[in-house]
Amino acid sequence: MTLQRILPTRSTIDPDAPGRRQALLEEYEPAPGSTVRLNLVTTLDGRAAGADGTSESLTTGTDRMILGVIRQSADAVLVGASTVRAESLGRPRRTPLVVLSVSGDLRGHGFDATTTQDGAARADVLVVTTDRGADTVRRTLAGTAHDVLVLDGGDAGSLPLERVLAALRERGLHRIVAEGGPALASGLLSARLVDELCLTVVPRIAGSGIPIIDAAVSLRADPRLLLVDDDGVLYGRWGLSPER
Repeated sequence: MTLQRILPTRSTIDPDAPGRRQALLEEYEPAPGSTVRLNLVTTLDGRAAGADGTSESLTTGTDRMILGVIRQSADAVLVGASTVRAESLGRPRRTPLVVLSVSGDLRGHGFDATTTQDGAARADVLVVTTDRGADTVRRTLAGTAHDVLVLDGGDAGSLPLERVLAALRERGLHRIVAEGGPALASGLLSARLVDELCLTVVPRIAGSGIPIIDAAVSLRADPRLLLVDDDGVLYGRWGLSPER
């Protein structure tokens, strides 16, 4: 399996060769400063999950490698509680995981494993929630190592994403990679908080399921990197900016 780089210049990357991870780290090096990257995998018809109802059935070995590379370049991985519940999401190997949950319901999580198979410590989990959700977080994560950040949800009991990002930056978490689900992705895009979209497109028609993005916003996407593998899976980076 090889990766052909279409942009910015044509070349070949062998994901199985020595030094491949370093090569991909260089390809996916984020811009300096505080940034929000949105990292998603989708079908050709824009669906967020495969036949099993999760994104796991869409991913490839190369996609998982790129996911790890993007996480390695981030200060935190940001996800919504629905993704935790639907995919039994576990702790990343290196990068702290931040979970947004208004309700605090994280049943079905995969956070119990705090070490890898080779004994290395997995990353911390921080749950950002409201006053109303804090007790539920503590119940559903009882016995599981985690931290809780409570933000004022106001009368609507919501978590404004601008305030969430500001709170994370106060903790020194400046480079954020958001991995969904679709509601979080759409919210970040609608609020124009995403600097870069990293999107893997698999050559498959799902026909049903949740759209990967349902945002009431129009943004310009400038290609920064396009890779394609032997199976026709497209891996891309796009810088996002308001329409001119």
